[in-house]
Amino acid sequence: MSRRRGRRAGRNDELLQGLLLVDKPAELTSHDVCQRVRSRLRLGKVGHGGTLDPFATGLLPLLINGATRLMPELQAEEKVYLATIRLGQRTDTMDPTGEVLEEADASGVDDGAIAEVLAGFLGTQVQVIPRYSAARVDGKRLYEYAREGEEVELPTKEVTIHALDLLETRREGTLVDLDVRVHCTSGTYVRALADDVGQKLGVGAHLSSLRRTSIGTLDIARAIPLDAIDVQATLWRDARNVREESGEPERFDPTQNSAVWREFLGDALMPVREMLGGVPALRVPAALGERVRGGSPLRKGELESLGEELPRFLPGDRMTIEDADGTRTLAVVRANCARDALPRRPDSAVVLEIERVLR
Repeated sequence: MSRRRGRRAGRNDELLQGLLLVDKPAELTSHDVCQRVRSRLRLGKVGHGGTLDPFATGLLPLLINGATRLMPELQAEEKVYLATIRLGQRTDTMDPTGEVLEEADASGVDDGAIAEVLAGFLGTQVQVIPRYSAARVDGKRLYEYAREGEEVELPTKEVTIHALDLLETRREGTLVDLDVRVHCTSGTYVRALADDVGQKLGVGAHLSSLRRTSIGTLDIARAIPLDAIDVQATLWRDARNVREESGEPERFDPTQNSAVWREFLGDALMPVREMLGGVPALRVPAALGERVRGGSPLRKGELESLGEELPRFLPGDRMTIEDADGTRTLAVVRANCARDALPRRPDSAVVLEIERVLR
């Protein structure tokens, strides 16, 4: 059976793991960024934890290798954006990529009216999902209906706008640009918010720029620009080519690849235990690690050999299980009992239940 090029055993690094915070540039889809990072770092798997539209920039968390199994951990987190709402032009996509549907002179909209309308969007509300979006109706994505010119009743969803702060108002001719900071629940369409603001003010509007600055506790200040990854990957590739031309061919070594990239990425690469809020990590020997990777829970008799390395825990506490040298997280587990209760338990008692194996 044939295998896709680049996916053969030994050709990819499946050791490097965690949550990589990337500062996404404009003009790329979130999927494009995943593919580029996967290719540059020669990784097995890369997934993203929150889509950004191609025109948008900012924080894009990438889950690497086994950490892709933890994608649900990011999906419900609140988001913060820096956005520009352009009054005076309404587009079919509600953003700068679409065709202008309506134009109006927004120069007469005063600051008081703008402040009043923005304040009216605070709190929980029902938002109509945009026609150009990936939401599905009857198994088909809304943007597919839109591109085919087919009308469909747009679904709605409940969202909450925690903050909508006006940072600056810029006026030029008939257009007015509002730079705002938006703190909202996951799944909020900021471009739909921009369109609604324009409708309320009676001049139409669209979202002309969008930059995501945080997701939950994750912040853009910790992210690495995608260009920096591209540049470093090119430097290392060129150096390898020079060595190969001088008669020093190199075989791809996943362990070395993981180590050099981990050092280069620094704080932008977050280990799984930190991603989960700083839960304890337990390193286990190879034999026990293989059992964990197979989905077997950890019993008291297996844990006794770890001695003082076994952290303190209470029933329901989460923990990560790592391999012996701490290079890879094997699973996320939950405690069935308190550590102090172990002396009263039989050796066969399950102490740490597998919540999710990371592979």
